[in-house]
Amino acid sequence: MVEAEREEFCAFHYTNTSDGKCSTCGLSLCNLEQHYGASADRICQLCFNITKARKTVRYVQISIWVVIIALVITLWQVLGSGNVIYALLPIALILFVPYILRPLIFRLYFTNLLPKESILPILRYFEASGNNEHYKIFMKLLKRISEEELDEIRPALYSYLIPALAFNFSRLPEDWEDEMTTNLRVSKEDFVQIFTKDYRKILIQTSVHNAQENLSQFLIYLSKTADDKELLKEYITEITSAEIMALSENDLNTIYGKLLEDVFLFEEQFYELCDELNLEKEKVLLAQLLSRYEPPPVPKNQIEAVMTPTQLREKRKKERETASLPKEIENLAQDDPDLQLILDETEEKDKK
Repeated sequence: MVEAEREEFCAFHYTNTSDGKCSTCGLSLCNLEQHYGASADRICQLCFNITKARKTVRYVQISIWVVIIALVITLWQVLGSGNVIYALLPIALILFVPYILRPLIFRLYFTNLLPKESILPILRYFEASGNNEHYKIFMKLLKRISEEELDEIRPALYSYLIPALAFNFSRLPEDWEDEMTTNLRVSKEDFVQIFTKDYRKILIQTSVHNAQENLSQFLIYLSKTADDKELLKEYITEITSAEIMALSENDLNTIYGKLLEDVFLFEEQFYELCDELNLEKEKVLLAQLLSRYEPPPVPKNQIEAVMTPTQLREKRKKERETASLPKEIENLAQDDPDLQLILDETEEKDKK
């Protein structure tokens, strides 16, 4: 799994073996990281900096507000009560406080951290949050590290970058690929090859066993860009693996809810891929998985978009009650004893 790969090295000193984790953010640490929080728990340099920075930022905010209030009072006295609107104009400066503080916050958060020591933690932050600010900071740090440092950090960097991009594919800016390849100093062809060849296992494992919203579309994008249909074949085969098919309905919906939601929302696309890749057995298993899935009230088309959550839940319930495999798929299952056995076993398990 992806987490096991990460735990082998420190997120800040990626050439050192990890001997623990930050109690606040969970990043892997080595013996060089010996900061402690208020409750004596071990924390990383970034969390240590953030804790200290919050007080400083609060004082700066208060100071700015005091200045703004002083400006309002001064203008009120100078201009008189007949020009109230002009006297209140400085209040509009409050809207710019976040932009004024952003450079200060950035410096405080990364105190005592080199760009190459900061890049993996902020990438992990982006992976978990999908926050566009974290993505921008990552890009800024990527520009600041040298070619030599980048080559040194690449193995660790890509193991963090792959899940970060996969989890947040739908949130990336339109020009993300150009920006990413430029700052990584690689061609687009090499960039895609890194994902689909060098880190193929991590990519498949992340996409299935750590699935997030719209992650399947990232796999489809990579497959088309790399002209690698085998990637999708491995992906669908992993989704319909014996490990997943053997789960009870409750475990299936709990552990693989996000994965099934993706398959559910792009159901027709998945079936078309199965036809294109000659995955007849996997097509049956996908349909069987969806028949056991409890979908959330997520609209699949424009008609459903105007329905209330209650109406959608009722519609999904009726769909599950009346759902049946297409006739040709039923015939395929009848002709394949192993496939029929899997379907019978899961049906019997769900009844229990």
